[in-house]
Amino acid sequence: MTRPGLLLRTERIGYAEAWDAQRRLAALRAAGEVPDVLWLLEHPPTFTAGRHGRREDLFLSDEALAGSGATFVRVDRGGQMTWHGPGQSVGYAICDLRPGRRVRAFVEAMVEAMREAAALPGAAAGDDAMGLYAGGRKLGSVGIRVAGGITTHGLALNRDPDLDWFRIMTACGAPGVEATSIAAEGGDPGRERVDAALADGLARRLGLRLEPAALDDLLGAPTPGGRGAAD
Repeated sequence: MTRPGLLLRTERIGYAEAWDAQRRLAALRAAGEVPDVLWLLEHPPTFTAGRHGRREDLFLSDEALAGSGATFVRVDRGGQMTWHGPGQSVGYAICDLRPGRRVRAFVEAMVEAMREAAALPGAAAGDDAMGLYAGGRKLGSVGIRVAGGITTHGLALNRDPDLDWFRIMTACGAPGVEATSIAAEGGDPGRERVDAALADGLARRLGLRLEPAALDDLLGAPTPGGRGAAD
């Protein structure tokens, strides 16, 4: 049995704008004004530190960070330091877990959806069940927040990013863990293919019947970087 859901797709959007939009969508979801929402997007280069993250896990001074073209943001999700940027598919889920769905099952659904979308033999969840690995190298991450039963944030799957970004930080509090990508592992990193597979995998595992929607229509005001309704 499935429930209605909305699928948003954005070509690229700044992290701060997307975070603000997530909070607004979560308020609408809590009030029952929208169904569950899955949002697939890409960010410009951004380092984020979750609730347990430390600024020192990023090996750049403020001056070097500014010169790199990336930004640093402290966020309210779980987890530690990570990077988002071009070549990475990000999926945010604004879902209501109050009907009794378990957080762990929700996280596992995200990891399994990434595994299917990566389409790489041997790709598997890590011991912590919060990430996807290929040959011991990290391919994707999950970091969420649950407040009042409503989820925000979500997953990040490396299609074909510049992996040098991951070498200037301790990702997810795990020193020595190498990052990888679908392309680096010999897979097909095409964004349309990966995003379609993520949407399908998440919909099946979360029991959603997705319909395309536009972010601007839901929030009632233009959002920088928005592409509009899904194709």
